[in-house]
Amino acid sequence: MSEGGGAPNYLKAAFLNVYNLALLGGAATAAALTGDWLIGLGAVGIEALWLVLGPDLKPFQRAVRESERNEREKEDRARVEKLMAELSEREWQRAKALDELRREIERDMANNPSFQAILLATELEKLSQLHASFVRLAAACRRSESYLQAVDIKDLQRQITAQQNLQEKMADESVRELAGKNATVLQKRLETIKEIETFLARARGQMNLIENSVRLLRDQALTMTSPDQLTEQLDDLLSGVDAVQASVKEA
Repeated sequence: MSEGGGAPNYLKAAFLNVYNLALLGGAATAAALTGDWLIGLGAVGIEALWLVLGPDLKPFQRAVRESERNEREKEDRARVEKLMAELSEREWQRAKALDELRREIERDMANNPSFQAILLATELEKLSQLHASFVRLAAACRRSESYLQAVDIKDLQRQITAQQNLQEKMADESVRELAGKNATVLQKRLETIKEIETFLARARGQMNLIENSVRLLRDQALTMTSPDQLTEQLDDLLSGVDAVQASVKEA
């Protein structure tokens, strides 16, 4: 597969092609059994010609891209299924219902004459990305909620107040300095908790928006007259998901 989702390595794919390896293996075996190394030399010549011309053949490149896309989808599905197994029953049901809607939209889009096959494949891949994003958000929400349930904010605020009082009242400079550092760390914890709460609210809102938008797409699937209508809605949803996830990384 290509590194980091970049352009495929067609030369590597040409060499590792199952038919190419079978030819090389067969030629090597035949040469060894017969003692006729001309067979081996002929195979090397054919191999060199294939490695020069094969990677540039458009049908071969399309096949490589399709194979890599299928492999990525398989890996993505495995990751999504693993995350779904960790969800609560309610969230699992929501994710399952969303996936069923996705499949219904795919079916209806395939029957819509306004969509060309190439454009359709691109948009259907975005639908799969949306479902995966929904599951990732649901899993992140579960982790955030578990963390927040384990935190006593009132106790944290009491600790901050206690450290601030020490900082003000103690005569020893080293004690005041330590109290100030403790108060700063505790305050940062409190700010982080607020950021988690904000993320949780945004993530829940984005999940609802994905559900409602996909239901709308399901209603519109048979009557859309242009792929642009689908593209715009899917791109807006994916951008919203990216913004929510980026807010966590920046926090």
